[in-house]
This record gives sequence, structure tokens and C-alpha cells, in this order.
Amino acid sequence: MFLVTVTFVFFILLIFSMTGIIVYFAIRSARRENRQYEKFAKEYSYYFDKAQGQLNYHEASKTSQTGLVVNLKESTNPFVEKYANFSNYPFGRGAKTKVAYAISGNYEDVEFRAFTYMFAGSLAENSGKGGVFSIVMIKCDRQPQILPEQTFFENGTLCHYLQGNLEVEKIHDRIEKLRNLKND
Repeated sequence: MFLVTVTFVFFILLIFSMTGIIVYFAIRSARRENRQYEKFAKEYSYYFDKAQGQLNYHEASKTSQTGLVVNLKESTNPFVEKYANFSNYPFGRGAKTKVAYAISGNYEDVEFRAFTYMFAGSLAENSGKGGVFSIVMIKCDRQPQILPEQTFFENGTLCHYLQGNLEVEKIHDRIEKLRNLKND
């Protein structure tokens, strides 16, 4: 009986230890991944705003989030107002809107803004699929004649969105594609 109890306690301690190690490395990885935004902005002398991002948490959900969420819109989110005040999908719909890790500045004389945007879709409001989106946008005087999928023009801004978190190593390429679209 004593041996069974000791074995059981040892097994429980082993499970808690392994869980603790996994949590530690997940938080450490998220911190490292989230610091990449600030490091990238600093490297290129861009403006960085953590906004609603957290150092120890990286939005891992790349799948859509839709449920019976009711968005009463009683208050406005100042980060959404500042960075994501648009009506085209994925903006202007759903609930639990969030902006994280905003980077803005000038890349080769093109004013841009890039960030991760999240919202929960609402079946009650028929707001479409929610999820996590990587946003890159540039200033643009007029709407291009042809807009590829996942690209829109609104309020003097040309915007491209992809599902998933913002990837800093792709920001400049995405700005170039938007600039080419703007100049066509």
C-alpha cells in the first residue's frame, strides 16, 4: 500500500512538473515572438505600439472564431478607433475587437501601418467569420482599378489582410505589393 501511494504521488508530481515546464517554454516562446515586433520597429526606426498585445501571450488562433456573441457596442475600443476604423471586412463587425503590435512609419517614402487585428464573429449579428488577421495598409490617393482578394480601398487607405498573426519579415514585401497596386 505504501509503495502504491509513493508511486501515485511521484506520478502526480511528475505530471505537474512536466506541465510547468511546458507552460514555462510556451510563455518564453511567446515573449520572444512578441518582442520581434518591437525589435523590427526599432531596427527600421518605425513607431511601435504594443496596443492590446501582451508580452507573455501570442494569439495562436488562426482559425475563425464564430459563436453566439452579442456585441452591444456600448463603448468604443480606442485602439480599434486609432488603427482599424474601417468598415470593410475584417473590420467593423463582430465583437471582442482587438488590435495588437502596431508598427507604422515610412518605408521608401510610402507611409504604412501594420498590425494584428482580432475579432469574434457573431452569429446573432451575421458578422461573418471572426479570427486573427495580419493587416498591412498604405496611404493611397485614389482607388486602384483592380483590387485583388483580401484587399480593399477605404478613406484614402489601401489595405491588405491575411489570416494569422502579423509576420514582420513579410511587411516590406506586402508594402511593395500595395505600392505596385497603387501605381498601376
